[in-house]
Amino acid sequence: MKISSVISFLFLVLLRWGHHQSHIEGPSKMVLVPGNDEIESFYMDQYELTIAEFAEFVEATGYVTEAEKLGGTMRLKGGTNWEIIEGKAWNRHTLLDENGIEETLDKIPEFRNHPVMHLAPSDVQAYANWVNKRIPTLQEWMHAVKAGQKDYQYAYPGGNDLRKLGWYEGNTDSWFPMDVGTKMPNELGIYDLVGNAAEVVLLEKGSQEFQVRGGTFFSSKMFLEPERKAPIGAVWNRPLDMIGIRLVKDVQ
Repeated sequence: MKISSVISFLFLVLLRWGHHQSHIEGPSKMVLVPGNDEIESFYMDQYELTIAEFAEFVEATGYVTEAEKLGGTMRLKGGTNWEIIEGKAWNRHTLLDENGIEETLDKIPEFRNHPVMHLAPSDVQAYANWVNKRIPTLQEWMHAVKAGQKDYQYAYPGGNDLRKLGWYEGNTDSWFPMDVGTKMPNELGIYDLVGNAAEVVLLEKGSQEFQVRGGTFFSSKMFLEPERKAPIGAVWNRPLDMIGIRLVKDVQ
């Protein structure tokens, strides 16, 4: 464990407890992504869903995530064998337990505007059903990454300087993500399409065949390339620490 990371964690919990919450907190805004002759226009969440927003869903519905049912998220343990990383869920983190902190992430102001993570695609779908939205298709997600442009000139959504555009292992301490919307957006005003939390995309609209794209705050640079999918087994109800939520909605 990095000493500097622990010091930073204890500082934010003990000294910044009760600070006011970011102006971003609240229902995610949606941005119109213009279509073309190959894809219809649609709305996309401007920000990745926050812990605070997911907490509203849980409070209203009593929903229990797959990670909570298992007691943690899952990771590959060599070859095709999977193991559970205990203590991780959308509102829990192993570092909290190690420091004897009983409060959940959604009750600590410093974390409420972090992207919700440690989900399974089935959890993402459950939230989408609740808010009457849907998971984007891969085609829609890539179209949004390119700001609706066919011939996009940049390597990442919004430019080529990744440090200004997304949170990844090169500019975080690798323990926690950062508040949503704190890096530069793409040309449509959509934030964190790469980095912070990874996002589920469907291969076909309404299916359960999916990929995970965009990389995370703990990913290496190459996994933030929009064209690269996360190298995971595609299981609908398997919770992974990388998965967050960004949804779309059809234009009526």
